[in-house]
Amino acid sequence: MYEFPHEPKKIAATIKRYERSLRKEQEDVGTISDGYGKRYLLGTLYLLLGDTPGAMKSFDWFGRTFADDGGEPFHSLSWTLALYRSGRKDEASKKLRQTMLLNLYMIPRLLDLDQERFDMWHTSNWSEKGYLDEVSPEVFRLWDAQALEWARKTYDSIECRAVRARWIEIHRLLQKEPVGLKRAQLVNESSSLQSGDS
Repeated sequence: MYEFPHEPKKIAATIKRYERSLRKEQEDVGTISDGYGKRYLLGTLYLLLGDTPGAMKSFDWFGRTFADDGGEPFHSLSWTLALYRSGRKDEASKKLRQTMLLNLYMIPRLLDLDQERFDMWHTSNWSEKGYLDEVSPEVFRLWDAQALEWARKTYDSIECRAVRARWIEIHRLLQKEPVGLKRAQLVNESSSLQSGDS
């Protein structure tokens, strides 16, 4: 479990250290592999500092630099909050949907809802229910009552419910579907749901 610093000076120092490390890796190697995962922590660190513009700058950098990144659930949750706080509600709704599909247990945990583990194919350990125990509760505590109410309404919307139901159905089928055309079609549909294209 990653423990976020609590004192503003330590948070700011951690941000500077991580950004410097990522810049150095880019300069030295020409790319960023970031095996530690610092890229996933920066936006949340800015939010912990109360710096939403700094968080958005970090998330925008991430989007440009790691355009093909599949996404990490807690990072995506913080990105959703930063978009919401920035008044970018349409983008925040899309990001909440993406977060929901990265880990079906994430938004229920945020909203303090019970959610049993689904009997379906989980794409990685990041999509498992147990992954939620791998991060500090600080990520959830960033959400104030107003943001939580918005998240609840968005999560309960007809669109999100339909997307969630279809995602679960697809991943239950993928649990037993062998490699072949049908599986490829299901995976493609799953990807379209994740990206928000369907």
